[in-house]
Amino acid sequence: MGIDLTAPPTPQRRLLVAVVALAMTLVAALVFHYADGPTTYGANFRPVELAMVSVISGVTAYLLLLRFYVHRTLDDGLLSVAFAFSALMTLYRLAMLPGVLCPLDKMPAGSHLGVWTWGARLTGTALLISSAMLVKLSRWSPPLPPTSMRKAMPLVLLSPCALTAAALFLLPPWIPDLSNLVTASGNYHALAHSWISYLMFGAWVMAFSLVVIVTRLRNMLQCWLALSGYCYLLYLVIVFSSPMRLTLGWYISRFFELSSALILLSALLFEVFTVKKRLRDLYERAYETSIRDGLTGVFSRRHFDKALQLALERQSVTASPLSLLMVDIDFFKKYNDHFGHVQGDLCLQRIASSMVKQLRENDTLARYGGEEFAIILEGSSGANAALAAERIRNAVAKLAITAPPVESEAAHREVSISVGVYSHSPAEIITPEELVRRADAALYEAKRHGRDQVRIAND
Repeated sequence: MGIDLTAPPTPQRRLLVAVVALAMTLVAALVFHYADGPTTYGANFRPVELAMVSVISGVTAYLLLLRFYVHRTLDDGLLSVAFAFSALMTLYRLAMLPGVLCPLDKMPAGSHLGVWTWGARLTGTALLISSAMLVKLSRWSPPLPPTSMRKAMPLVLLSPCALTAAALFLLPPWIPDLSNLVTASGNYHALAHSWISYLMFGAWVMAFSLVVIVTRLRNMLQCWLALSGYCYLLYLVIVFSSPMRLTLGWYISRFFELSSALILLSALLFEVFTVKKRLRDLYERAYETSIRDGLTGVFSRRHFDKALQLALERQSVTASPLSLLMVDIDFFKKYNDHFGHVQGDLCLQRIASSMVKQLRENDTLARYGGEEFAIILEGSSGANAALAAERIRNAVAKLAITAPPVESEAAHREVSISVGVYSHSPAEIITPEELVRRADAALYEAKRHGRDQVRIAND
């Protein structure tokens, strides 16, 4: 069934999350000492990195929106808003880079709007995640009724756009000037010790703490959400460990930002895979149940009719032999009348199970009706079909099921079967109904000649 992300995590899965978190911490610790090291500037790195963060956050928001639609829990809706807001803010920053949609850099990295856009995206995402956790604790935590969902879904869809518009066009004039926090050479030492850096870091500490405290990491998705928040904390630690842009610390911090977005996306995609696998397994079980006889477990009459038609179609292509066996339990009505229907059902089950053991994997055994069974033997000639029928008859006889007393045939002390066999030549065109009729005629010949025997149809 795969790993269910909504199920309680096993110790091994908790350990996996812990190992990933430890690996991230070790990377951050190793880089921290060398964060000031200069690197060769890659002109295409920033657009690629922003595009990746925007796409990953957008897909994550979409998958969380689907969870909200299915589970109808408001915390899923707020998480979707959080990542959609991050995606839109990042997309706007990408569009403002020189050579993307604008010929000139209309939002330099050290400008007031450039610093604010970066800080607002990180802080807003963290605050929305915190809001989702607080909602999980409140009276809005249970699934919303369908009537409320019709109102909530448009709000969830429009909220990221409204928040992005407010962050980009309404709030900047009211924010103290941030352009003096980054120098023209790219030094952001002042930014690292400003109120906006403390705000970002505090928002992500709160978001990470609330995810852990509120959810208690009860399932794998919550574990990966907590790890995603932890990666953002490491991102902020590394990015502020170096006061200059385009240093080793500056580049490595982007690795943690991408990792944070990718971790949750991977968890959600795996959840989709798990749900798909579960649905496929349920469908297969439902289909298997629909084509099986409820009492004996062999195929049903409905499936037999389709299987026989397909077997004839395959025979017309392969020109291989095809045989049909019709099997009837002798004096079964008397058996039911004498021993009762409970014992009659048990007798049917034992005989059906015995016949299954004598057949090949590609043979089809179906309950044709009442105490009568039909067996399709593809690729079997008349001689081989007769041998198979005799083998089945002997297997049923070895069960030694006590038969009811029969006046006309007192010698029958165990339940027996009669079998009619018809082998069809591919040179003749025949309908499924005619095939059954000929095998059934051979069965009645076996009954007329004393039962407990095999008869082959004579065209």
